[in-house]
Amino acid sequence: MQSSGSTLLSWCFLQRPDMNGTLDGDTDLIPLPPRGLDAPLLWYKTTISCFTLAEQIALLEDEGYAVKPLLVVRDVRAVWMSLMKKPYGRNGVTAEDPPLRLRFRRFLRSWEDARERGIPVFRYEDLAVDAESALMGLCKDLDLPWEQAMLDWPRPASAIADSRHGNARFMNARKAGLADVFNPDLALRVSGEIHEQDLVWLEEQFSPFNAAMGYEQHLAGLKLLPGRLQPSWAASRRMNWRLRQKPLRYLAVKLGLSRYRPRPQ
Repeated sequence: MQSSGSTLLSWCFLQRPDMNGTLDGDTDLIPLPPRGLDAPLLWYKTTISCFTLAEQIALLEDEGYAVKPLLVVRDVRAVWMSLMKKPYGRNGVTAEDPPLRLRFRRFLRSWEDARERGIPVFRYEDLAVDAESALMGLCKDLDLPWEQAMLDWPRPASAIADSRHGNARFMNARKAGLADVFNPDLALRVSGEIHEQDLVWLEEQFSPFNAAMGYEQHLAGLKLLPGRLQPSWAASRRMNWRLRQKPLRYLAVKLGLSRYRPRPQ
């Protein structure tokens, strides 16, 4: 999912001399890998929001790719609390900005599918315990030889075929190697504020996931907000697109005369 730490892992793989591709694909577009690369292996990283893992694999296979998939996971409560604060964590009502609960259901279904099909599943938190061993094990799961470049990061963003997207803080950071950027304490910390009903929902829906992946069933000490985070039309990008296309409607919204007024949170 978005905010799962997958950009960091994607950067590690794109440092390999036998790979090139996409650092972070558009989550609301079907997978569109760059063409005509010289590297033997094509890497494409995107997140689960508008499409499940199985749907994205099928779309790539339709284009003739031999797909070797990988699913990155993180404690879903940490992911939820991060998305609440991120501009791309839009709890919207449209196909391109689906409600957070729908995104999380798609992720859960993707995790179940990965387990059934024997697709490697990688815990982001394992990087914080022993990054080198975790990456070596992942390469073994993917039938890849180990490359020290995954830790040392010799390749600049300009050498990556498609590095347009990615976490802004990460992209602006100095990248002298994984240890220079990655903070194990932050990766293992699950803290912040979350709506009470959303926490209950996450812990009920993801109980089998938490048990299988070694996450705590219940987290205490979080700051609880009342109710739940309601999906809204105002959080959806489509509202802004329509308002830009129709300035008079934009004026009506500003004056409080339109039925497209944002819903209260």
